[in-house]
Amino acid sequence: MPKRLKLNADSGQYRWVVSLLAVAVVLPTVCLLWFMNEAIDNERFVIRQKLVLFHTDQLEKARREADDDWARRCRRIEDDEAHPYRRLAEIVAQGGCDAVLMYDPSGRRLYPVLSTEADRTGGPSDVLADAWQLEFVDRDYAGAAERYEQHALSASGYRRRLAEWVGKAPPLDDRGLLDALIGQARCLARLDRTAEAIGVCRQVAFSPLADGADVGVLSRIANARLLLLGWTRDRRQYGELLDETFSGLLDMLYQPNPAGVALPADQNLFLARKAMDIAGQSPQLQSRRLRIGGVPLERLVEFEARSLALADRFAASSDLDAWEPDRLQPLEAADNDVYGLLHRSERSVCFALFSGQTVRAALGEFIGSFQTDAIECRITDDAGRLIVGPDEPRTEPFVAGPIGAHLPNWRIELFFREGDVLERAAGERIAIYTWTGTLVIVLILLSGAVAARAIGKQVKLNRLKNDFIATVTHELKTPLASMRVLVDTLLEGHYRDPQQVTDYLQLISKENGRLSRLIDNFLTFSRMERNKQAFRMRPTSPAVIAHNAAEAVHTKFDRPSCRFETEIPEDLPDVTADPDAMVTVLVNLLDNAYKYSRDEKHIVLRVTSENGSVRFAVSDHGVGIPRRALKRIFKRFYQADRTLSRRAEGCGLGLSIARFIIDAHGGTIRVESRPGHGSTFTVTLPAKG
Repeated sequence: MPKRLKLNADSGQYRWVVSLLAVAVVLPTVCLLWFMNEAIDNERFVIRQKLVLFHTDQLEKARREADDDWARRCRRIEDDEAHPYRRLAEIVAQGGCDAVLMYDPSGRRLYPVLSTEADRTGGPSDVLADAWQLEFVDRDYAGAAERYEQHALSASGYRRRLAEWVGKAPPLDDRGLLDALIGQARCLARLDRTAEAIGVCRQVAFSPLADGADVGVLSRIANARLLLLGWTRDRRQYGELLDETFSGLLDMLYQPNPAGVALPADQNLFLARKAMDIAGQSPQLQSRRLRIGGVPLERLVEFEARSLALADRFAASSDLDAWEPDRLQPLEAADNDVYGLLHRSERSVCFALFSGQTVRAALGEFIGSFQTDAIECRITDDAGRLIVGPDEPRTEPFVAGPIGAHLPNWRIELFFREGDVLERAAGERIAIYTWTGTLVIVLILLSGAVAARAIGKQVKLNRLKNDFIATVTHELKTPLASMRVLVDTLLEGHYRDPQQVTDYLQLISKENGRLSRLIDNFLTFSRMERNKQAFRMRPTSPAVIAHNAAEAVHTKFDRPSCRFETEIPEDLPDVTADPDAMVTVLVNLLDNAYKYSRDEKHIVLRVTSENGSVRFAVSDHGVGIPRRALKRIFKRFYQADRTLSRRAEGCGLGLSIARFIIDAHGGTIRVESRPGHGSTFTVTLPAKG
């Protein structure tokens, strides 16, 4: 009972020490975690403020750049006294807008100009009325062709006059002359006289009158080139003429002639579309790149089509009086995604049309200053309609403001994207805090774990020592008590005969031997602890070691209930060892095999040689060793059964002494055991080379 109280006291003391150690570890850890959390929150706040200030400055800088950009766009559509078509190609090439209207200071539209506006006297000549009657009413194409030819020839000195017209204003009847030739060619084509039709039409298509200042003449020459393309497109013999005619037609589109005259916008658009259709259908022309002034013809066609549609809405500059100059405003349209911009100067009034896509592209560089993986932008116009960004932002904007003077009441808002952008922005600093704190916490926990383990080992060692003292007391007291009783019995003469005296003396000798082995183990352990154990290594026969060990236990094992077998070959290689120490190892193993065997004991000592080593194996058929105890049996003071009432005597030093000796010899010791089926201890030593 007193020993049990002592053990409980040790356990209680251990719990108090562990509790204090836990407090010493947990309290600094909690404080450090709190400090880390506060530091990270403060870092987030600082980073947020830095982000707000930085993007506020960026927004102001981007706003100034946006004002400059839209000012350039306004100047780009401004009339610079060049022909509108020259300005048109430049505007389309730079992607400034999607359509444009140009007016002079008096309000007259300069672009786009319709055929009815450019040539108010462009109707058919009355002189050709009879030929028109034959062609379109009577369907008499032969008579009409002849009549057209007569009208053409009636023009006095036609060929001479053609040479004189180069570089001069043509006479008033030139339109009728060209109409007559075109009509004649048209009728010849209907009569399947295509070669003659091409010859006549070619005179008009390549007439030097194309460089004159008469819009009507220019329109007729363009129509003649279109007719000529239609007749030569599928005829290989006219391949060279086809290329020449197509190039001539392209030269007339979207650019003025040397006299500064250009085709009206509606006729220009019609001819451009026809040219694209012909190029797409003709194998010879499909490879040609249709570009005017470096701009794809298709883009010019789309631009002019939108400009003509816009001209229907704003016929005069007075229709734009309600627009505020140089301000991008929504234009009422079906798709509700169109904007207009009015720009006035001393020379002209210009109105530009912008689609939502063009506006978003124009704002691309503006939002590019802010749009990142962490931040997204949202732009709305003056009507609150979304231009760029998410429909429903998940958070409030951290920076917001106007875009610029040319986009009044337009608003930009900056949001943090989904996820903790502050963690990204402050990631490096937070990572430093986190890793530093984690390292400190790990060090604290490791220190606490090491301290707890050391304390636990010390407590366990104290407990083992207490158990050891109790065991030693028990192991010493039992044989001493037995010898004292036997000696007192003999001294008092309480024996029957000399045989009983002999038996008592043998018992005293047995107990004395037991005490001697116990004391020898204590002395060996003491020398091991003080590193005073010295071994005398020399070449030794394993058979001699095994025979000496068997001889040492012979008396103890020589009983009817014990069957002891040895398998010791004589041709074993020598080992370098201390013979007495190795005998001690085997005697301890044999003694354990005897102690932990049942009433019917069967013990085997076997020596073998294999792969340059010698093995000593001690096997028994005893109680075996539990699996959980296999890793501990070689520790000092350890016993699987620690109760004082156990059957086998000992103090837990035999196997630890055996392992110490084996390690000193450079060998190994291992055990194989099954509870209830016995154990086998194998000692392996290197053979002497």
